[in-house]
Amino acid sequence: MLEETFKLPRREPTWKGVYRNLRLAILNRSLPPETRLIEVDLSQAMGVSRTPLREALAKLAQDGLIRSAERGGYVVTDPRQDLADAYHLRAAIEGYAARLAAENITNAEIQRLRENVAANMAIDLSDTRRRAELNLEFHQIVAHASRAPRIIQAFDNQREFIFTDEDMQIHTLDACRQFVREHEILVDALELRDGDKADRIVRAHLHRAVGLLLDNGRDAMSASKSKKSSDAEAA
Repeated sequence: MLEETFKLPRREPTWKGVYRNLRLAILNRSLPPETRLIEVDLSQAMGVSRTPLREALAKLAQDGLIRSAERGGYVVTDPRQDLADAYHLRAAIEGYAARLAAENITNAEIQRLRENVAANMAIDLSDTRRRAELNLEFHQIVAHASRAPRIIQAFDNQREFIFTDEDMQIHTLDACRQFVREHEILVDALELRDGDKADRIVRAHLHRAVGLLLDNGRDAMSASKSKKSSDAEAA
């Protein structure tokens, strides 16, 4: 049931909560590619008016996660290529930011990064919201330590909708532990002022992240096909 799929628990603009829930449903294949989205059905299922729903759908369309349908409404697209493009762009921006940060980062910022890693290691891995907050904080410190205004602006432009707890929910706990260890290795490289290594670590970190997201999508699609096949045989 749609009503069971979508919940709006956090305090934020209604459209943003709708966006987050629909985004997660698309990424985890609860809404598989080619699913048609009808405004009136979604509005009733999510308990929201059409105005915030339309704002959320417009943002999803901008992200490339849905497209306009010929008969009205929207259709879910396969998000894998857009996800890959987004993370590869992040890798280019944040890798270069880390390279510059190795030259410009202060001891106080390195200490903040150490504290961030320690906090991330200490929290319950099931607390996806707090881990998302710490993840954003970590990457933000590194980006701002670049002291490069255009790099910082490029980072800030994408941070709100990429650094989310929805992404954290899709990653396995083992993957999340590895991400934190990679954060720690990056801090070591920054403290040694090794820009080449810092750049490589960030790029590998983000390429691995998108690989896991894409694998999740493929696994979810395979599971969906197997279920449909089993249902058909049972019938």
